[in-house]
Amino acid sequence: MNQNRFYTCLFVATVFLAWSLISLSAQSGTTETTLHDFMEDYTKPASKKAKKGDKAALERILKEVPNFALDEQKGKWKEITDSALASGDLEGSCKSCHKEFKKEYKKNYRKRPIQVPNELISFLKGSK
Repeated sequence: MNQNRFYTCLFVATVFLAWSLISLSAQSGTTETTLHDFMEDYTKPASKKAKKGDKAALERILKEVPNFALDEQKGKWKEITDSALASGDLEGSCKSCHKEFKKEYKKNYRKRPIQVPNELISFLKGSK
């Protein structure tokens, strides 16, 4: 009887561990999308929430968005987002970045894939 209980516990522990690793690996990966689709699906709703006082989602996006830039533009994107996060003017960040980069991105990079961390997507989906 004790041996059966031992094997049952071992089996349950193994299943639990396997499930945890699968779940963790899904969360630690990335999802491919375009910057345009990310902005439409996640940033636009986060911006609306920020206007109503809930800034958490937009703050998380602004911390991550410089990683979606072209290598030669990452520094400027980070400068814009860091300034907005420091001042609390999150919408100002959007306006500054769009003024400087939107036309070029729309013309040349609309279909360029970006890798969005699954952890960020999970957070944003949970905050909708």
